[in-house]
Amino acid sequence: MSRTANDCSSVTVKMGSAKLNGQAMAEFVIVVPVLILLIFGAMQVALIFSAKTTLNYATFQAARIGAVNHATYSGIRKGLIRGLAPLFTSSNTRRGPQVAQDIAAGINSDKSDSGTKRDALSEVDAFVRIVRVSPGIDMFGTSASGFGELNADGIVEIPNSQLMYRDASVKTGVNIQDANLLKIRVQYCYKLMVPLVNKIIGSLSELNNTRVSYQDYETVGDPRFADANRYSANEAADSTKSLASYDELCSGRGLLTGRVEDNTGFIISAEAIVRMQSPAYEEDDNEALAKFMCDGDRMSCP
Repeated sequence: MSRTANDCSSVTVKMGSAKLNGQAMAEFVIVVPVLILLIFGAMQVALIFSAKTTLNYATFQAARIGAVNHATYSGIRKGLIRGLAPLFTSSNTRRGPQVAQDIAAGINSDKSDSGTKRDALSEVDAFVRIVRVSPGIDMFGTSASGFGELNADGIVEIPNSQLMYRDASVKTGVNIQDANLLKIRVQYCYKLMVPLVNKIIGSLSELNNTRVSYQDYETVGDPRFADANRYSANEAADSTKSLASYDELCSGRGLLTGRVEDNTGFIISAEAIVRMQSPAYEEDDNEALAKFMCDGDRMSCP
């Protein structure tokens, strides 16, 4: 039985259709992973931007509260907890009234159950360093070299009242008015949370072992995102001796699981400056938190 021309044409069309279907499948396999990475990457970048914006506000809130609480660690910490609380309101463990409870706990005392929770209090205690840039520790000198005075409680303070009538002579490079400016810098080891993308961003430094440190990227020609963030933090820490390095800030301080080993930490920072509304103290008058005041870990005072 002979095959007609129509039959041959039909077979050819079917074979062509099969080839097109195979091509579409190959294109799908190639494009979809890239598309997923782009979508997830955009989500992660948006979350980092949101965290940076929130940290900017939290730092300003911390400076404002610190200005009326003697520029102490407890006062600045209180403002940071309040300001960072919006980052964690979507957590199943922190909804509605519990956000207020988190803030209240941060104001009054440490929570015994904070070790396993990602809330504002535990994040501040485990992954934040506060740098009180001004007033510097040398401004509290009680001799002719500083502005310090001993108050009724036996704490050295920089006076805040009647500034316009006080001696305006320069000590430690500033006068009494400038010594009453509170400037803080906050470093925060933010957790990269988007699945897959966080591992890719955090592990980029492991893809190529042809160089020892980020400084060598000019000769090797392979700078990478994770190393850039880590190196920038470490370089700043080395130059100032007050900022935290990547390993220091992302260690978790034994309170939470660290973010160093899996490189899921991403360091962001913010600054704020306000005028003091109370005398700045050399020591923290909060007994529970006094040990962290200018301890060089949670707070540094250059």
